[in-house]
Amino acid sequence: MIWVCLILLFHIICCVVAFLGIGCGIFNVHKYMFFVVLFLPMWGFLILLILHFQVAIKADDTKQIPVEKLKLESEIYKNVTVDDKKNADNVIPLEEALIINSAKERRELIMDVLNDNPKEYIEFLQKAGNNDDTEVVHYAVTAMVEISKENDFILQKLEHQYTLDPDNFEILTKYCDFLWSCLEQNLMQGQVEIMNRNHFTSLIKKKLAIEENSDDYVHLIKNCLILKNYTEADAAIEKMEKLFPEDENLLLLRLEYYACLNNGDKIKSLLNKIQTGGVYLSARAKEAIAFWKD
Repeated sequence: MIWVCLILLFHIICCVVAFLGIGCGIFNVHKYMFFVVLFLPMWGFLILLILHFQVAIKADDTKQIPVEKLKLESEIYKNVTVDDKKNADNVIPLEEALIINSAKERRELIMDVLNDNPKEYIEFLQKAGNNDDTEVVHYAVTAMVEISKENDFILQKLEHQYTLDPDNFEILTKYCDFLWSCLEQNLMQGQVEIMNRNHFTSLIKKKLAIEENSDDYVHLIKNCLILKNYTEADAAIEKMEKLFPEDENLLLLRLEYYACLNNGDKIKSLLNKIQTGGVYLSARAKEAIAFWKD
């Protein structure tokens, strides 16, 4: 009986430490890790510590870095000037620039990205986070952590506003738009991503019930395909086709839908229909369709 009490006391202490540590930013893990600690006695706290030290080691694996934490809105980076007179012929893709041998150029590149608008270069930052240069990794990982924290703060604020006034269409619109932009960044993972995608589905359906527009249908369908809710995706495509038959996104979404179902015959049939139907397509749509033809 004494051992049970001691174990229970130890578990409570772990939960309190985890809650305070996550809340104060001592542990570099997502806030949802608290529930892992709560529902998985002893092992949950151990997992939290492992994740924390993994992030810490990855972000701070160098003694040459002059800063402990990168603030995206810091005046330091606002005052960094970028040379606008560089010859355009010498410009190379960001991904290729990461593999060049010059550490100086790699670090100048990552600073240029951070000085510009890091949120527009999420994919690049994710690749930079796997670079061999520890300083580049530090800046990239810290930038993504800061972006995630900022996203969480705004999402919590919007969730609070929505909870207080769930019938406010303006708040619902802002909530849907921002949550979708966060999902598009691919910074969420695992159950956290699934939870937020399911939440987005319910929000966007509510918005579409009030006001229907093609962009919201596109987001709903894409989200359903990622969640593998194919029946729901098909129903949304059918409804979108009735409301916005001229929207070229329909063709691309149908191709993606058939690809998810591994239905090659449907893909060929749709491509033939597009080719013989004389449908006007933008350059973006032509490029996507050319991919499927190849």
